[in-house]
Amino acid sequence: MKYINEKRVNPLPPCDTQLRALIRQAFPEMAIHSLRPLNKGLSNKNYFLEQAQQGFLLKHYSGTLPVKALDAQSQLAQLGVAQPLIGYHAKTRLALFEFMDQSDDAMLLSDGLLEQLHMLHSLAPPRVGKLDLYGALTEAGQVLACSTQVAQLGQLLAQYEADMCFCHNDLVKDNILVTAQGPVFIDFEYAQYNDRYFDLAALCVSFALSVADGHKMLERYYRLAKLPLPGYGGKKLTSYVQAYLLLCIAWYQQRDLKRYIGPLQSQLKVWQS
Repeated sequence: MKYINEKRVNPLPPCDTQLRALIRQAFPEMAIHSLRPLNKGLSNKNYFLEQAQQGFLLKHYSGTLPVKALDAQSQLAQLGVAQPLIGYHAKTRLALFEFMDQSDDAMLLSDGLLEQLHMLHSLAPPRVGKLDLYGALTEAGQVLACSTQVAQLGQLLAQYEADMCFCHNDLVKDNILVTAQGPVFIDFEYAQYNDRYFDLAALCVSFALSVADGHKMLERYYRLAKLPLPGYGGKKLTSYVQAYLLLCIAWYQQRDLKRYIGPLQSQLKVWQS
């Protein structure tokens, strides 16, 4: 899920020759043996780049390079939580990552994944900003013509004590890799400080959890993190799931990606009942 008011710049040329020229500019020591596009991502372009039988993931950002988020990802990679970053180049908007093979194991909402998420939440990068959740919700309400509903939801969220930490902010399944070493998070483009319940809500949506199963997942997260679960935790999670779903639906509606909207609307009805 991306955000409504994301900043865009003019896209760079897609031509293979031009892309190779950009790669030479960004990573002059990189000898390209092969380069092919990957069918992944709705916003940015991804490529598999091979050099001397070693594979890399090359990401070509359509918007401004998220330098602060990439720096945070690099720190998390040292903890085994995120995909390792090789380097980036702001002018060309290119970033190079270690290519990670996925295992054949099914992706599960396991204790290991929740423990990795808590490690992510425990990072304290000093230069990363704070996500304007209420601004994004306001714009989503305008897109969906439900500003009154969104305003009421915003008031409800404000009643709960904030629990701010570093968050991924885009925890769809595509941004979680199942590797032999365990689950690893990728694509930190929208990572900023936010309430930890936003990431937990994203997991509820990504794994299509029922309200009861979402609350059980919340209890597991707090137990594994060795944190006391607030008495209002279940209600707060329910409110954040509704907010996350509204943001997702608005984002897809703006881009006329209708095939994604129906399932999200069904989930919203479940979490509003």
